[in-house]
Amino acid sequence: MLKAINRVQVEELIELLERLSRARQARTAEGRTQSSDEITHDPLRRELTNRLYALSGEARDELILLMLAGRGDVEHAFTRALDTRSRYVDADDQVAYLLGKTVRLAEYLRIGLDAVEVATNRSRGPAIRRAG
Repeated sequence: MLKAINRVQVEELIELLERLSRARQARTAEGRTQSSDEITHDPLRRELTNRLYALSGEARDELILLMLAGRGDVEHAFTRALDTRSRYVDADDQVAYLLGKTVRLAEYLRIGLDAVEVATNRSRGPAIRRAG
């Protein structure tokens, strides 16, 4: 269950990551590459960076856990996933880690978010199934 970040916030980040991916794919299709300076100053990347910094440390921590769950790390090696998460405790480390995963981060977050939703619905039990 997410406590420091909600589903809507995660979905907004996923949409931003997907826009970044589409822009990257369009550049590739045109045969263009970005210099390191262009990457650093890319408006979409800057927006993503700003949004990640605007989150609380706990929310960024939950994003890292969602990413690890979506990547399959929690399922296969829970202690390794916790160890990975524990290495990124300050804002700069957390943001740098997440930015380093942008190529597949949207996919990992979506899978992780879906897994959390399934687990949350299971923990609520039959009352949810009857109400639906």
